[in-house]
Amino acid sequence: MKDKVVCLIPAYNEEERVGAVIDVVKSSKLIDEIYVIDDGSWDKTSEVAEKKGAHVLRLFQNMGKAFAIFYGVENTQSDIVLMLDADLINLKVKDVENLLLPVLEDRADMTVGVFSEGRFSTDLAQKISPFLSGQRAIKRWVFDKILESKKDIKDLGYAIEIILTEYAKKLKLRVETVPLPQVSHVMKEEKLGFLKGAQHRMKMYKEILKGYVNLKKSRDEG
Repeated sequence: MKDKVVCLIPAYNEEERVGAVIDVVKSSKLIDEIYVIDDGSWDKTSEVAEKKGAHVLRLFQNMGKAFAIFYGVENTQSDIVLMLDADLINLKVKDVENLLLPVLEDRADMTVGVFSEGRFSTDLAQKISPFLSGQRAIKRWVFDKILESKKDIKDLGYAIEIILTEYAKKLKLRVETVPLPQVSHVMKEEKLGFLKGAQHRMKMYKEILKGYVNLKKSRDEG
């Protein structure tokens, strides 16, 4: 029997983009269910997701991506979790299946998708720090282990990518990197304007650095 796969898409004010991602995911026969976790959006993200056929889990205030993902995990049932950002550009069914197949075939416990041959800015960022990619397929038991070892982790404000990267080391997971050619996402500066976007980006990097230092310390002490 094939493992059940759920796709989790955290989204905050992504009414213009989330529908395109859902359409691609729906076209894959490897996906059993799609859940959009609406992270306190004030636009029509939830309505668009529902019209596209996705289930919606709605948070009524913005809690951050890590909280949204763990909330999605705790409120769904599956053997494998596929994480995708809501603002992906040029995502293809082949990309979704390339992320999933190593995990479905038990060649990996986690895959990490890395942008390539797309936009210079997003390609460069992922070449420098591929561990920050939010496009991943992961065995459900990995999330269970993380939640079991640190029950409040979803509330800590750490970047979900840092949490998964550090626990991959701690749990000695088999991790496979998967190229995502021509795929990229919308930059914060494009969504929010240059100044506000740059401020949000610096805040994000600060949280990532803080999370990396604290989780590495926790892993080393454990």
